[in-house]
Order: sequence, then C-alpha cells, then structure tokens
Amino acid sequence: MKKTNEKVLMSVIAGMTALQGVSSTMMNINATTSHVANVKQTMTKSDEFESKLHDAKNIVDEKKIDFNSAKGAYSVASKQLEILQAAYDARNVVVKQNYQATYDAIMNELQPILNEIESLETQINDSKKNLEEQSALNEKASVDLEQAQKNLDAKKTELAELQNKLATLKDVADLTTALETAKSEQAAANEVLTSAQEKADAANTELTNAIADAEAKKAAVEEASVAYNNAVADVTAKTNIVAEKQAIVDQFEDENGIENARAELETAQADLALAQNNVTALQETMTQAQTAYDAVVNAQQTAQTNYELAVGELETAKTNLANAQESLIKAQTDYDANQKEIEAKNNEILALNTQIVNAQSEVDRAQDDYDKAFDDYNSTSSPLEQAKKNLADFESKYATELSRLTAGSKGYFESLGCYDILKEIFNVNNDSSSRGELASYTHMGQAGDATSLENMQASIAYLKEYDKLRKQNGLSTPKVSMVAMAIAQVNANYAQAEGNHSGVYGYSENLAWGYGEAGTGASPFRGWYDYEKKQYEAGNHKFSEVGHYLNIMNPDDETTGFALQKVNGVYAQEFGYFEEKDIVMSIDEFETSFNDYYNNLKSVDTQHKALKDAVNNANGTTTKDDTALKNAVALLKSKKDVLTGLQNKLTQVNNAKATLEANAIVTNNAVTEAKNAVQNAENTVNQKKADVTNAEQKLSEAKTNVEAKETAKAEAEKKLADAKANVNSIQARIDTLNDNIANWDTNKAKARKELQAAQENLKTANNVKTEAKKAFEKANEDVAKAEAVRDEAQIKADQACEELEKATADFEAKSEATDKAQKAVDDYNTSVETVKNAQAEMKIIGNQIDALKAVKESTNEKISSLKEQIKALNETLTEKKADALSFEQARTVLNDVMDQGSKADLTSVENEKIRAFLSQLGATVDERDVVQKSLEKAKNNYVEKYNLYLDAKEAFLKAESDYNEVLSQLNAFLFEQNKETIPAKKEEAKTDSVNTGVSTNVEASVTTAGLALAGIVLTETKRRKK
Repeated sequence: MKKTNEKVLMSVIAGMTALQGVSSTMMNINATTSHVANVKQTMTKSDEFESKLHDAKNIVDEKKIDFNSAKGAYSVASKQLEILQAAYDARNVVVKQNYQATYDAIMNELQPILNEIESLETQINDSKKNLEEQSALNEKASVDLEQAQKNLDAKKTELAELQNKLATLKDVADLTTALETAKSEQAAANEVLTSAQEKADAANTELTNAIADAEAKKAAVEEASVAYNNAVADVTAKTNIVAEKQAIVDQFEDENGIENARAELETAQADLALAQNNVTALQETMTQAQTAYDAVVNAQQTAQTNYELAVGELETAKTNLANAQESLIKAQTDYDANQKEIEAKNNEILALNTQIVNAQSEVDRAQDDYDKAFDDYNSTSSPLEQAKKNLADFESKYATELSRLTAGSKGYFESLGCYDILKEIFNVNNDSSSRGELASYTHMGQAGDATSLENMQASIAYLKEYDKLRKQNGLSTPKVSMVAMAIAQVNANYAQAEGNHSGVYGYSENLAWGYGEAGTGASPFRGWYDYEKKQYEAGNHKFSEVGHYLNIMNPDDETTGFALQKVNGVYAQEFGYFEEKDIVMSIDEFETSFNDYYNNLKSVDTQHKALKDAVNNANGTTTKDDTALKNAVALLKSKKDVLTGLQNKLTQVNNAKATLEANAIVTNNAVTEAKNAVQNAENTVNQKKADVTNAEQKLSEAKTNVEAKETAKAEAEKKLADAKANVNSIQARIDTLNDNIANWDTNKAKARKELQAAQENLKTANNVKTEAKKAFEKANEDVAKAEAVRDEAQIKADQACEELEKATADFEAKSEATDKAQKAVDDYNTSVETVKNAQAEMKIIGNQIDALKAVKESTNEKISSLKEQIKALNETLTEKKADALSFEQARTVLNDVMDQGSKADLTSVENEKIRAFLSQLGATVDERDVVQKSLEKAKNNYVEKYNLYLDAKEAFLKAESDYNEVLSQLNAFLFEQNKETIPAKKEEAKTDSVNTGVSTNVEASVTTAGLALAGIVLTETKRRKK
C-alpha cells in the first residue's frame, strides 16, 4: 500500500513538472495576454494542490507511526496477559488438586461418621414413625374407646326403654290370635262385600233395563193412545157426518122438511153460540196446561243443570283427591330426602370430629415444636451452633418429607400406604418383561416426567373436566384409582417416547398429543369428547373413530386415572375397575388429599431452605438465628388455622343440620297436612257421589212431571181442537141449512149421495177404530207388565244397595280392626327385633371395648419401648454428631481457606494431618492469588492498550481517507486543464509559426502530461478496487 501511494505521488509530481515546462515554452511562443494569464492561473492552482497533498502525506506518515506504536504496545500487553493467564491456570490446577486432596482427607474421616449418622437417623425416623403410628393408634383407640363407652351407655338406656315398652304390650300369642281372627273376619266380610257388590251391580243393571223397557212401553202406549183417540175421533166425526147427512136426507123427505130445516137452522145457530163459548173456555184451559208444562220443563232443565253440576263437582273432587295424593307423595319424598340429608350431615359431623381430633393433635405437636424452638433459641449461645442445631433437628424430624421432595408420585403413594401394591408397575425388573420394559420409560420424580409432583397436580384439572362432562350427561363419575393413576403415568411416558399405546395393561385408554390446558379450547377433551360426540350423534358408531368418546361415556367404568407430560403435551387417561387393596377416592377427595400432601412438602422445603440459608448466613454474625422459631410460629399458626377452619366448618355443618332438622318438622307437618288433605278429599268425593245420586233422582222426578204435564197439555190441545172442529161443523151445518132451504130439490138429491158416501166412510173409520183399540189395549197391558217388572227391579236394587252399604261398613270396620291388630303385632315384633339388635350391638360394642383396651395396652407397651429406643438412638446420634462436628468445621475451614488462603483461621482444626493439608492448600491459594492480582492488572492494561490501538487505527484510516480525497481533487483538476489545453494547440497549428519544432515539443509534453494524468486515474481506480 505504501509503495503504491509513493508511486502515485511521483507520478503526480512528474505530471506537474511536465505541465510547467509546457507552460514556459508556450509563454515563449505565444505572447497573447489571455494565454499568459491562463498559464499564471494554472501555476497558482497547482501550487495549492501540491501544498495540500504534501500536508496530507505528512499526516498519513504521522498517524501510521502512531498506529504502529499502539499496535506494538497492544501486542506486548496481549502477550503479558497470555503468560499471566497460563501462570494462573497452572497455579489454579494445583489449588484444585490440593483442595480435592484436603477434601478427600476430611471426607475419609467424616464419611464413615456421616454414614453412621444417616443410619441412626433412619433408625430414629423409623422409630419415630412407628411411635407416631402407635401414638395415633393409641390416641384413636382412646377416642374410639370413649365413644364406644358412650355408645354402650346409650344402648343400655335404649335397651331398658325398649324392654319397658315390650313389657306393656300383650302376649304375642294373644296378639297373633287376635290378628288371625281379625284377618279371618276381614276375609269373610270381604266375601260378603264382593257378593253384595255383585248383587247390587246385577240389580242396578236389571233396574236400568226395566226402566228403559217401561219407558219404551210408555212411548208405545202414547203412540197407540194417539192412534186410538184419532180413530175414535174420526168415527165420532164420521158418525156425526152420517147423522147429519141422514138428517138432511130425512129433512128433505119429510113433508114438513123445509119448515123443520128452518127450525133446525135456528137451533144450529143457538148451538154455534154455545160451541163458540166452549172454545173460549177450552182455550183458557189450554193456556193453563201450557203454563204448567213450561214450568215443569224449566224444573227439568234446572234438575238437569244441577245434575251436571253435581257430576262436574264430583270430577273436580276426584281431581282434587288425585292432586292431594300426589302432594302427599311429594311431601313424603321431601321428608325422606330431608332425612337422608340429615343422615349425611351426621356422617359429615362424625368425619369432622375425627379430623378435628387429628388437627388438635397436629396443633399440640406444633405447640411442642414451638416450645422446643423457643427453648432452643433462648438456650443456644452461638448463632452458628443454633442454626446448625435447628437444621439438624428439622432434617431429623422431617427426613421423610425431605426425601419425598424428589420422589414424585412414589412418595404420595407411600403416604397413602399403597406403594407396595404399585411398585411393580414402576419396576424395570418386573417378572413380566413387557411391564418391565414399559417401566423403563419412567424416571420417577424427574422434572417433566409424568410421575413428577407438578404433572400429577396438573392432572387434577383434567379429572375435574372429565367429571363435569359425565355429570352433563347424567352419569356418575368413577372413583380416582391409585392403580389407574400409576398405569396412566407409565403409559404417558411411553407414549411420549413411542407415540402409541403400550397395550400392556388391560385398561381402556385415551391418549392425546399436542393439546393444552384443561377447560380451554386446547384441552384434549375437545378432540376426545366434543369432536367424537358430533361424529357419534351423526351416526358414526365405529369404535376406532369414536372410541375416546365411548370410553368417557361408559356407564360401567368403576375407576379412572389421568397422567400427563405437560411440557411435551402428552395426555393419558385410564378407565378400569376396582382392584383388591387399591385405594380409590372421589375426584374432590383426591384433589384435597394430593394438594394437602403437595403443599405440606412445599412448606417443608421452604422451611428447610430457610434453615440452610440461616446456617450459611450465621458465620461471623452475633445475632441469634430465629429462623426455626419463626418457622415454628408459622407452623403453629398454620395448624391452628386448620383446626379453626375445621371447627368453623363443624359449626356450619351443625347449623346446616339444625336447619335440616327444622325443615324436617316442616316437611313432617306437610306430610300430616297432606294426609289430612287426602282424607278430606276422599270425604268430599263420597259426598259428591251422594250429591250426584240425589240430583239424578230429582232429575228423574222432573222428567216424570214433564211427561204428566205433557200428557195433560196434549189432552187440552185435543179438546180445544175438537171444540174448534165442532164450531166449524155447526157453522158448516148452518151454511148447509141455508143452502138447502134456498136450493131444496137440488140439494135433496145431493144429500142422498153424500149420505151414502158418509156411511161408507163411517164403516171404514169403525174398522180402523177397532184395530186401534186392540193395539191400545195391548200397549196398556205391556206397560202394566213393564212397570210391574220395573217396580220389582227397583225393590231388588234398593235391597241390594242397602245390603252393599251394610257389607261395606262391616268390611271397613273389620279392616280397621285388622290394621289395629297388625299394628299391634308389628309393634311387638319391631320392639322384639329392636331389643335383639340393641343386645347384639351391645355385644359388638363390648367386644370393641375389649379390643380397644387391648390395643391401648399393646400400643402403650410399644410406645414405651419405642421412646426408650429413640432415646438411646438419639444419645448415640448426639455422640456421632459430636464426632462429626470437628470434621464438619474442617469442611467449613476448607471453604474459608479457599476464600482467604493462609490467612484463614486453622485453630479449630484438631486433626494434624488435615491441618497440614489445609496449610499446604493455603500456601497454594496465596500463590494463586498473587498471580491473580497480576493477572487482573494485566487484563486492565490489555484493555487499555487495546482501546489505544483501536483509536490509533481509526485516526490512521481517517488520514488515509483525507489523503485520497486530495488525490481525487487533483485528478479532477488535471483532467479539466487537459481539456482546455488541447483545443488551443489545435488552433495554433492552423496559423503560421516561426519555430514549428517548439510546437512539436509542446505537444509531446502535453501528451506526456496526459499520460501522467491517465496513470494517476488508473492507479487510483486500482487502489479503490483493492
């Protein structure tokens, strides 16, 4: 780069010289003023560029020297840093080796003691666990014994009351005999009632038929009567006509006929007046008959309305009876449901009382822990010793919980006491190779594994969603099975790796990949349930396509389990059946059980970390550590809160029970009221039946009255019609007499013909009358016979009804007596059975008391033995911890030496060998620390030199850039000058010149200058490309 720049510079100088030579020559040849001025101006501009280029070149040289200097310093600093880093690394390796050797020396002494301590702690924990179990058994036995004694006393009181009640009852033989007699009499009464009912039904049927027949016969009489009366009237009318016609003929043949006709006319006229008066009187009679008929018709209509109203009221009464019976059933159902709720509350109260006893034990235990922590806090002088003691006590007390923090589902199953039946599911050495291979996919308790506590807790939300879907479809939810949970966990781990069902266990199974949170649109149930349900309801019943939905909705499943790998999005649900020794719970019970376990572990872990931090923070402090005391206070508060919560819940349940008991009184009253309502409704139905019978009788009487009045009205109508006909007849006779008198001879011949015709008509009418009379007499005979049959049937029906009423009353009385006798026997049997049950329960309770006393005696012995055992183990443990203390302190000093080197205090280390190791380690740490300080200085120097190097590099690059800018400006200037000079030369060539050789030389110089300019441009172009 440097050589290139120098070449460019020399080319520029040569070019400039050539241009100056040309200018001088041109000044000698051409003396024009304008040309001279141009040459002078060019020389001034060239000097300016030459000066700038020179300055830029000097700056580039200076910056390059600075850059090279900074680069050298940076290189030296880098080398120094490299050397010191290597020295530090070498010494650090020695430190680590010495640290490991020292640590191994300490642990060679400490580890055997720690192993013994661990063994002792395990024995102590086991003994404490046994002690807790025995204490719990003892305490439970005490509580159960007290309750059993109370139960026994209560049963004794109950038995005495029952025996007293039994003594007041009659002898069972007498009661049984009375019952059998009552049943026999009831059966006999029932037979009589059945027979009476049959007779009454038959008599009523016969009466109904007889009434119908009599009514039919009456109708026939009415028809025959009308026909006969019409025939009689017709004969009478025709007889009268014959007599009239005969009189007319006689009158015409009598020599005094015309005089007689005139006399008869006068008589007829007198008769007409009488007949007209008779019509008027009969018209009044007819009006009265019509009024009487209308009155009885209205009465019949009223009776009909009353009958229909009575029938309607009877139906209403029957409906009310049905409603009352339905209300009774509902009231009884409500009462029974209320009793079941009271029973459930009693069970809940019993369970809460047990939980409260346990919670009180926990409070007492927490109080003891607090008292101990308080005493330890007040008795411990050294904060470090106190902190270590607190940690050791805590780890001893909660060794089981601490070990379960990473044990995953195994720890939870152990807490339930069911891991022994589940461990083969997780055993890679299972006798079944397929099950062992399946178990190999599971890494118990590891993060992300389906057995981790976090994933196990996450499964609860999916189980609750499953429960919700089952309830939406009216199905009960299977129990959560620990066996099914374990199988779901190994299958989920297998499915994550292999992407398929394992097919190892005989459970129905749903698997899903890539879904999300329960209860959201990303839940696996969106596919298992929502999608497949639509397919199923659309008619697709292939198990391969809707099997997940069918598994969820299977009504025969008894148990279920759910597992997932939340991070990997794998979900497995098992559906199965109850297995021997399996532990099952409802989903709510499982949620409470697991969360209590999980939260307790988290609380223990938090307290443990706080105690460890307290130990780490206790060095060099004079303030006592109150972590254990605070933890004890928090734990005591927590346990008291739990106890208070349970007590509050017990109060709530007792209040709820009291509400239910108050409601029981209400519902019992409702049952009584409903029974009374049913009885009242039955009485109303019976009354309405009687009302219907009465209304029916009155309706029948009204119909009879209508028939009688209708007959009277018909007779009045007929008499009125006859009277009117008589008026018309007399009028016709008068008309005839008038005509005869006026036309005597003509009418005489006509009268003879009419007489003959009238006689023929009368003969025919008499024949009709004879037949009508026979029919009327026959109809009357039939009516008399039918009414006789009807009256006889009525008598029989009345007798049958009376016998039925007697039989019914007798049966009801016998039934009531039977019910009383049965109740007496039932009361006696119930009392006897209750006495037997009470005696059996007393015996069972007595056996329980004996067993509980034996348990208390046994557990007391075990508790005493375990306490002695724990005391001895604690003494040995204290000795071993004392032995380990110096080595534990040596481990602490080891860390101090790593931090402080030879300045660390080794006086607490009693072991000479370990002290020598620590001394040697301190020396190597010192050497390393010395080198480390130099290394830190070298690092700082390196950074400083490196920054100076970067600054110098930047300044050098800027100088080069400025230099290149001047070159660019010069190139542009020379290029412009070359364009102006060449046209002037061409103009001079056209004119005459004294010395053409000079012109040739000038042109050569200009050409040389052009080549120089071209060289500059070419070189600059190449430099830029580089």
